[in-house]
Amino acid sequence: MSSEPQPPPAAAPRRLHHAGILVLAVDALRDAALPMLVVGVVAISGGGLDADAAVRALMFAAIGAVVAAVAGTVTWSTTTWTLTPGTVRMRTGVLSTKVVDIPLPRVQSVDTVRGPIQRLFGVQGVHIQTAGGGKEGEIKLVALAPADVEALRAAVGATRPEAVTEAEPEVVRRLTPGALLVAALTSGQVGVLVPVLAALPQVVDELAGGDVEDAGRAGARLVPDTAMEWVLAGAVLLGIAWLLAILGAIAAFSGFQVARHDDRLRLRRGLVARRESTVAVPRVQAVLVVEGVLRRPFGLATLRVEVAGFRAEAAAAQTLFPLLRRRDVPGFLAELLPEHADGLDGLAPPPPRAWRRYVLPPALAGLALGAAGWIAIPGAGPWPLALALPGAALGVFARRAAGWRLEGGRFAMRSRRLARITVLAPAARLQEVERSQSLLQRRGRLADLAVAVGAGTRVRVRHLDEGVAAGAYDALRLGAER
Repeated sequence: MSSEPQPPPAAAPRRLHHAGILVLAVDALRDAALPMLVVGVVAISGGGLDADAAVRALMFAAIGAVVAAVAGTVTWSTTTWTLTPGTVRMRTGVLSTKVVDIPLPRVQSVDTVRGPIQRLFGVQGVHIQTAGGGKEGEIKLVALAPADVEALRAAVGATRPEAVTEAEPEVVRRLTPGALLVAALTSGQVGVLVPVLAALPQVVDELAGGDVEDAGRAGARLVPDTAMEWVLAGAVLLGIAWLLAILGAIAAFSGFQVARHDDRLRLRRGLVARRESTVAVPRVQAVLVVEGVLRRPFGLATLRVEVAGFRAEAAAAQTLFPLLRRRDVPGFLAELLPEHADGLDGLAPPPPRAWRRYVLPPALAGLALGAAGWIAIPGAGPWPLALALPGAALGVFARRAAGWRLEGGRFAMRSRRLARITVLAPAARLQEVERSQSLLQRRGRLADLAVAVGAGTRVRVRHLDEGVAAGAYDALRLGAER
């Protein structure tokens, strides 16, 4: 009696750790927080902050918590993952089922995150990244036991050892507490927070109660009357936004560490949610040296990496190192990422005749904005017209920063709007090269040169000599084609 070889039994689907219910519930509550806040404000804005309003607010909060708990439980009960010798699979969904299969050889990294809930239960969230993955990976498992994480890493390592196997780091760089504090103080990430804070008086006015007419009068009292009051209000708003930006930077970069393991970079960061991610060095397309407005005067910079498939990631996830002295950047890269090491100086600038084209447009924009302020702000007088001066200064800084270089197959380009950004990349890694020329530039024999790197970041140097721009375009295009 002959027996034919039998195929191995199919791997059984596994559920997430039970802590995943709470993680998913909190995620659902966070996603619904803004709509719930709007509904709550509308529901209680008709009366004052009395006992009935407090009861209604508590009722809406309780309903939201119950809905989030149900959503988390349903999502957990319908989510499974399967690990076979060749693939990792995730299945989730009730009415619409989503199934994601990733061949193990395609896995570039197995990244982990440990938020407060995961740490409380001793589990880890896992993001499985591929070369074409986006934000948080193609497969996201919010709660796995440490043994499951190790089994997943071992399975991937059996097919792609360079992707996840542990090795002694060749280089380790850590962000010291003092550097973290300086990085937070100079982060300058206040642009998104200012509009939110500017809307707070209206929200507070609604919550304070009263009819529409009373609300209008109260709101009118909050509007500054004089130029000095406008300046003070702006200073307070920026101060609060700056404080929130400092706290956000500390939460994002506390405990930051980057280590080089063979051809991988492993980054760890986070105060509340401790994240660990892995980037394959061959996927790094370029290094960006970002000198922010608050850091440039002190010779400080942030290093970021442009990585294939990381376009949707937040800026913190693309940070190679949060704070470094500018003069130390070449040595840091030579030690940690020699494939992209290059100098930051010696770039060819635009010709002298381009000066007025850099300075005049922002100066005129500042003048127009100042004229609008003169008209709109009672008692301001002609002082807002002085905004033409910082506009002209921005043009001067942009002209001084602009430049490019191509030597030995290594390309560098620098430009400036508010932050000064220098791109360092092998010419062969450029995704796109563009030369453009407007009618006015044609008269002045000038042209723009722009490149796209990594996941779509574009850098442009304006008003180069047209012959120089044409030569650079041809050289870079040939380098990119190779």
